[in-house]
Amino acid sequence: MKLSKEKKIELFIILLACTIIVAIFINFKNLHIKFYNKTGENINSLVVAGTLIGHMKNGSSTEFIDYKEFLFDSGIPYEQISGLINNKKIEQFNWSDCGTERNTESEGSYIFDIKKATDEKGNTCLYLIAHNKKIFWE
Repeated sequence: MKLSKEKKIELFIILLACTIIVAIFINFKNLHIKFYNKTGENINSLVVAGTLIGHMKNGSSTEFIDYKEFLFDSGIPYEQISGLINNKKIEQFNWSDCGTERNTESEGSYIFDIKKATDEKGNTCLYLIAHNKKIFWE
């Protein structure tokens, strides 16, 4: 059974349209996150939620980065974050020990600021907060 040239073109267009629709659907089902460096310093070897972001200059931002899921505690981002500031490894500020309000998100778009804090031992730590917002201790 031979297909005419018009039928082949029609099938190709249908297949292409289906491929585009599936790609768009998969893309919208992802979690997209953008980060701003609000630490006041450059960060090297930045890693957020297991994803290497690399070097971030003070005041700069990333493009949107896709994640499968992201951890929150009481609506505040609570993923693991680490990097080098002035060649010293800085890790996540663990501000919550309870964990009863922790949940993961796997869809949507978020913009977060990366900020610095000092823990009870005097160590400099990093944490995430919604863009241009303050966390409860600021």
